[in-house]
Amino acid sequence: MIDSRDLREGNRVFHNASNSTVTILKVENDKVLLDTLPQSSYFLNTDISGIPLTTSMLYDLSFKNDEEVDTWSGHGISIHIKPDGIFYGLRILKSRAKIQHLHQLQNYLSDFYLTFKQETRSLNLSPLYS
Repeated sequence: MIDSRDLREGNRVFHNASNSTVTILKVENDKVLLDTLPQSSYFLNTDISGIPLTTSMLYDLSFKNDEEVDTWSGHGISIHIKPDGIFYGLRILKSRAKIQHLHQLQNYLSDFYLTFKQETRSLNLSPLYS
């Protein structure tokens, strides 16, 4: 189950029942409105899972690791993969930036730009789903 505090509109997640990736349209307490077919519907947080972040996904999203094998750079940020297989970014808020799933990368990039650049930016995921 994903903690609802980690979910935002626009996040891509895995809908367990349909076995498909979907976009979150709205978050309300322990329910999320998902962009599902044939129509958007509300589901509990227990009905969705995070999409595991992989190096091939980072590559598709235009991240590069030219300088160091364990460092990926793109979109103005750098994240590092540690031996535990989890990606870590610069600490932005109170907690350590631990990035295991695609929605966490989306949130990290948004938080980074809002905090340090005072601008709204989101990660373009179309290369993953075109």
